[in-house]
Amino acid sequence: MRVFILKPDGIGDFVLATGAIRLLAREFGEENVILCVKSLLVPLAKSQFPHAIVIDLPVAAQRKVLNLFLRNFLACLPTWWRLRTTPVDIAICLRSMRNYLETLLFLSSRARRHVANENILLRGKRRVRMLVENSSHRIFGSELTPYPDPGGDVPMEIEAHRRVIEQTLQRPVALAEILPVITPTKQPVESSSYWICAPITNLGSKLYPLPKWRDAFQALQPESANKRILLVGSEDQRTPLSELQSLLCEAGCGGAEVCFPGDLVDFVNLIAGAEMLFTVDTAAAHFAIALDRRTLILFSGLHRGMFGPWHRSARQSWLEPLPSAKKRKWHAGIEPARVAAEARRLLVGLATELPPPPVRP
Repeated sequence: MRVFILKPDGIGDFVLATGAIRLLAREFGEENVILCVKSLLVPLAKSQFPHAIVIDLPVAAQRKVLNLFLRNFLACLPTWWRLRTTPVDIAICLRSMRNYLETLLFLSSRARRHVANENILLRGKRRVRMLVENSSHRIFGSELTPYPDPGGDVPMEIEAHRRVIEQTLQRPVALAEILPVITPTKQPVESSSYWICAPITNLGSKLYPLPKWRDAFQALQPESANKRILLVGSEDQRTPLSELQSLLCEAGCGGAEVCFPGDLVDFVNLIAGAEMLFTVDTAAAHFAIALDRRTLILFSGLHRGMFGPWHRSARQSWLEPLPSAKKRKWHAGIEPARVAAEARRLLVGLATELPPPPVRP
């Protein structure tokens, strides 16, 4: 049995799907899995599933010269041709918000069965989109599972994956079978000798003000005073990370360093050796939770229930704004003293050294 898995999502979304992909790899054999992900995620996908075939999906998020759909359509023509010439038994789409191009690629796979959850973009009652997609799925006989309602024990995306896998395997699938799991590629050299702070995210409305980060780490003294604090992000985030480094040094946290992991595989290995992760970025949070590291997420509440919160153990904590906080100023409902107190609780309450995560053979 060969299985094609389309996962054209971002970093955190891919992490949430790792448990479902691992279950399919166990059922069908990892060597029989064809996994299609965005270019940024290819190294990570290959490190987590080294025996699978990983296909690059070269889509862009922003228009440069051509119309975005046209640009992406032309860029994906080689991928489309590869899917048309590679027969598989089952095609699975693990994305709940599919655009026209993603639906086209999913249905282009030469598969006997096409399994996915419903496209929740169709809930907007866009008549043309609904007509095109529903007609396409009827022609191909797609098996669509209903997207879950809010209020479950895990993010709706994880539950959606569970339903798709149940439909694929034609058997009940327990939640524990598809919980996200990430494994580092090498053993940490200095296990638990540093903290990581990932304070920047691409969505400005989710940012926690830099002076508040400074006040939180200052309130954590003496623990933070003698601790290496790695301020992690991408190269284009250098300016705010350097600004936070200066603020922390002024506050007495002289161990603050700006750090740019080479790629997502390096980022996973870095988190695997950390004593603690502080973040507002849900992608970093999903990595740390999948690795079962101590993690404190300052959560704006955006997309609550769909992508978070979730826990692997008591080592993870999601701090959410107090009910009195305004939506646009959510960070006013998470004061630095509260951040420091929750971090200290995680550190003291779990004082025993964390064992390093098992390394991917």
